[in-house]
Amino acid sequence: MQKQAGFTIVEVMITIVFLGFVVSGITELYLSAERIQEQTSWIQSASHAAQTEVESLRNTNYNGLTAGQNVDFSSALPSALPAPRSGTVVVSEPQAGLKRVDVTITYSDHGTPHSVELTSLIGIIGISQ
Repeated sequence: MQKQAGFTIVEVMITIVFLGFVVSGITELYLSAERIQEQTSWIQSASHAAQTEVESLRNTNYNGLTAGQNVDFSSALPSALPAPRSGTVVVSEPQAGLKRVDVTITYSDHGTPHSVELTSLIGIIGISQ
């Protein structure tokens, strides 16, 4: 009687199924990492745009900032942020000689709204944050 070497059809099928699970898991891991990188890029772009707007307001004449003033800077937002996107600033005066600017940037992440908020205080003499 001769012994035949090789794998049975059941062993081959189990190996194929196992490899399918492994490849599927690796693919899912790669796609998750790519998605996280995309979300991080959006948050970084929105944060940078908010900081740029605060710096622009700081360079504005202090008296040019009026309590209750709303500024829309949506057109200045980077195109890398997914639409719909908007950028707004609300100016308030918590005490005399001090203006508070609240910057809010909103964008849509595959249908889910996200926002980045930044607040800064601008004094008549200097800047406080």
